[in-house]
Amino acid sequence: MDKLPPLTALTTLEAFFRSGSVWGAADMLGRTHSAVSKQLHQLQDHAGIELFVKRGLQLELTDEGRTLAETVSRSMDEMRRTYSTITGAGRASVTVAASSTFARQWMIPTIARFNVDYPDIDVLIRLTGPHGSRRLEGPVDLVISWDRLLSPSVEHPDARPLGDVHIGLVLAPGYPHELADNTLKVATIIHRREGEAAWKRWAELTGLKIVRERELTFDLSSLAFEAAERSMGATLAPKFLIERELKTGSLIAPAGFLTFENGLLVRPSSERPRISRPAQVFMSWLVENAQLSPDGFIAAPPEKDWPFASPSLDW
Repeated sequence: MDKLPPLTALTTLEAFFRSGSVWGAADMLGRTHSAVSKQLHQLQDHAGIELFVKRGLQLELTDEGRTLAETVSRSMDEMRRTYSTITGAGRASVTVAASSTFARQWMIPTIARFNVDYPDIDVLIRLTGPHGSRRLEGPVDLVISWDRLLSPSVEHPDARPLGDVHIGLVLAPGYPHELADNTLKVATIIHRREGEAAWKRWAELTGLKIVRERELTFDLSSLAFEAAERSMGATLAPKFLIERELKTGSLIAPAGFLTFENGLLVRPSSERPRISRPAQVFMSWLVENAQLSPDGFIAAPPEKDWPFASPSLDW
C-alpha cells in the first residue's frame, strides 16, 4: 500500500485550497499562520515535488498541487457526507457561501441562535472571496453578501434583504489624515485582496479624492481592520463588522458612512435552482431574526418566550 501523508497535512491542504491563502486556512482551522505554513511545507517535502509556489507575499498552488487539493477536497466531502449519514440519521443541512471575516463575526453567532430554534438543521459554511472568487467544491444552498461596493446589485428574484449596510473609510483616531476641499489625504490605504476596486467605487459615490503615498494588501478583511486599528493605515469597512471598534473608539470614520439600502442580502444559489426545505426554513428565519439595526449595527436578538422543547422538523 502506497504511503499517504499525515491526515492533518491533507486537512490543512484542503483548508488552504478552499480559503485561497495561508491566513484563510489558519482562520478556518483555528491554528496559527506559522503552524499552517509548516504543515504545507511538510506535505511538499513528503510529496517530493513542488506543490506550492510563492508569488510576492502570496503562496499559490502549482498545477500538481491543485490536482492533489481538488482530489483531497472531493474525498473529504464524501467522507463527511458518509459519516453524517451513518452517525446523524440523515440530519438536514444547509450549506451557505460567505466570506471568512463575515462568517466568523456574523454567521457563526447567527447560526448558534438559529440552532436554538432548529437543532435538527446543520448550517455549514463554505468560504468565498470578495466576488465569490474562491473556488467552491460542490454546490451551496444559499449565498449571503454585503459588499455593495464590489457587487452593486444582485439580480435574483428570491433575494431577501437583511438590512441596510453602512460602509465607510475608517482609521485609528491618532492616525494622521487631512480632510478638506473634497480630498482626503492619508499616508497608507489598506486593501483586502481582490477588493481593491472598492476604493474607486467609494470615491465615486462620496465625491472624495483619495490621496495616499502607499498601499497595503491583506488576504482577509479582518486583517485589514486590525491593521487600521493599529495605525497602519485607512481601510474600508461596514459598521456591522467593526461594531466593537467603533463603539470603543479604536476606529473612527472621518468621512462618515455610505448607506446601501437593503445591502445585506441572502439568496438561493444558482447552483441549486430548487431551494431545499431546510434552506427555506433558514432563509425565512434570517429574515425574521437576523436583521441589522437601522444604524447599521448588528441588532439585538429578539426576545422570545423559550419553550421547554425546541421545535424540530418532520422531514
